[in-house]
Amino acid sequence: MESENKYINKEHEAIVEQYVLYLKKLVYFATEDAGNMKFQEYAEILESVFMYSNNFYDTMTKKKHMVEEFMFLIPNMAFYLSVGFFTGLKNKNNAKDIEMCIDRLAKKTENITGELTDILIDNKEKIEIIEELNIES
Repeated sequence: MESENKYINKEHEAIVEQYVLYLKKLVYFATEDAGNMKFQEYAEILESVFMYSNNFYDTMTKKKHMVEEFMFLIPNMAFYLSVGFFTGLKNKNNAKDIEMCIDRLAKKTENITGELTDILIDNKEKIEIIEELNIES
């Protein structure tokens, strides 16, 4: 049921796709001993994040002020989805592994948020320069 995911630009796409791949690797590790359908269950839930994101994109294109919110939508939703999923997997046998996954996930999400913020800042600066040049000419 995978569909084409929508992004602001190629940088946004590359960062988010790299993040999602990282998430999938963490979840694959965490579900290794949890039964063969747990990873697939996660993938199906994650797909709903992409569906929501694509719907939000369609709305956002009509309301440009929503770009900032859209940039962070997949990482934010995927982070909370993953923390909940990891928490559901946690038991006395895997508690340390799950805690390690959540810790790594939090650090990676913080880094991704920083990268996406840099894209927003760069794009705003470009727009401001173009607007200034248009006013001066």
